[in-house]
Amino acid sequence: MIDLKQKNLNKDYYLWKSFKEGSDDSFGELYDQYADGLYRYGMHFSRDKDFIKDCIHDLFLDLYKYRDRLSMTDSIRFYLLRSLRRKINQEQIKTINLIYDNNIMSSNDNQVLAFEDSIIASETEEENNRLLRKAMEKLTDRQREALSLKFEHNLTYPEIAEILDMTVESARTAIYRALKILRESIQEDKFSIHCYVSDR
Repeated sequence: MIDLKQKNLNKDYYLWKSFKEGSDDSFGELYDQYADGLYRYGMHFSRDKDFIKDCIHDLFLDLYKYRDRLSMTDSIRFYLLRSLRRKINQEQIKTINLIYDNNIMSSNDNQVLAFEDSIIASETEEENNRLLRKAMEKLTDRQREALSLKFEHNLTYPEIAEILDMTVESARTAIYRALKILRESIQEDKFSIHCYVSDR
């Protein structure tokens, strides 16, 4: 039986190879398959939607222009996430004043990650989202990014460590601590709600 992960790696390898060799169809497939995920990831760095879209556009433009110079990869998702993070950092350095804008690297109500259902299991989606948003505010930007890479983009710990420029053990620890904070915060809020309802 063929391992599913290995099958996906092989698919990525041949898609990337075809793109590097000049296939416009493969380039279109890359964009269609990964653009939305890159956008969600990029929004962890800025609430400026146009800025993130511009960075993604520039990233794909660079890929298209320099495709023959790109290194091979068997994990396109990892390659693109790392490249987008670098692109965003470069653009923020160019416009250093944006770093101090409240829109950059700040928490916001829309940053509810795709893995919420695996963390919360209560009765209503609205209450789940409220509890998760409140709990997410207790995490650092780095912890939120690590969780996104792990649960939303399904990267391995070595890949997460490379993107975040830390050791594999540090990546594991960051995610473990973040999940512990979320779990404890959510349990605490649910207990408070239960006590409030019981006292009424």
